[in-house]
Formats: sequence, structure tokens, C-alpha cells
Amino acid sequence: MGDFRYIIISGTPGTGKTTVARRLGDRLGAEVISLNELVMEKGLVEGYDEDRDTYIADFDHLVPRVVELIKDTEKAGMKRIIIEGHFADIIPEEYIDVVFLLRCHPDELKRRLEARGYGKEKVRENVEAEILGECIQYMLEKALDVPILEIDTSNMEVEALIELILEILEGKRDYREHELGKIDWLGLIDEEGRLSEFFQ
Repeated sequence: MGDFRYIIISGTPGTGKTTVARRLGDRLGAEVISLNELVMEKGLVEGYDEDRDTYIADFDHLVPRVVELIKDTEKAGMKRIIIEGHFADIIPEEYIDVVFLLRCHPDELKRRLEARGYGKEKVRENVEAEILGECIQYMLEKALDVPILEIDTSNMEVEALIELILEILEGKRDYREHELGKIDWLGLIDEEGRLSEFFQ
């Protein structure tokens, strides 16, 4: 797998990013930067989208703040940094060594988001984004020369997921098992004749 300092964990809301990042950070002794938390703590928002029931992040101010945090963390002697968020594609290329995109079956993701108390429209929007692989597309647009891996979290316990990621990072498991292209929710639900359940 090679040397790494900057670990990106991204994916649609509900796929397990924040929990995985925190526990992985504990295991690696790494600093964890949560983009959503940073946006809210520092008030880095442009406004509120009532239709989507979500705040709009101010990327123009968020990116410099993240870079500042990374540099401060490195000055403090931390060797590894984990950055998590569904819009982690905003991170400058020089701060990305490996990307883990967490995926989740649409049915399970819908259940998780409803359990969070998300409204019907917000659930629909996020499940559609997962089916279409939007987080993947945004990351691919950066044309990164680093491993971009996807892991299906639908039926995985958190600790098993952490162990899998650690094995990949430590070179104990072939990361090519999780290269992009092995998860196709759109093809799956199309074969099942269920597209109308998810797309209006």
C-alpha cells in the first residue's frame, strides 16, 4: 500500500463515516478532522436550504481552515490525519494519500436515515445520491493518483470495518479487492425492477 499520512473517508450520509473515522483515529493515533463538525463549530455556512433541510457549507472559507488545521496538526507532531465528510472531495490533492468511500445498500441506507429522523425528502435525496455514486464521481473528477477504494458497510459491524481498513493500510490485504467498480446499486435495483421506488 505504501506510506500514507492523509486518509480520506467519504460517502453518503448514513454510511458510517464519522464513527469509523473516530475509531480508526483512536487505533492509529491519528488526528481526525470532521468536515461537517468544522462547518458547524466555526459557522462556515453560506445559508440554510429549507427544501433540503441542510446547511450550505462555505467552501471558500472551509478549505483554507482545513489546510490550516492540517499544518497545525503536523507542527504538533501528529504523523497521520484522517479527514471525513461527504464532501471530502474539496480537500486539496496534496493532502490525500488514500480514499475510502463507504457505501451502503439503498434499503439499509434508507432505514438508517429514517432512524436518524431525516425527513422524507432528505432521505430520498441521499438514497438517490448513494445509488448514483455521487461521492465517487466527485472524487474521480480530481483525477487523483492514489488508491480510491469503496467498502460496502451495509452488513458490517464497525469493528470489522475498522479491522478491514487497518489491514488494507498495513498492506495485509490486497487493496485491489476494493477498487472502484465492484459495487453497482443502480444495476442491482434495475435488475430487481425497483427503480421507480427510488426515483421520481
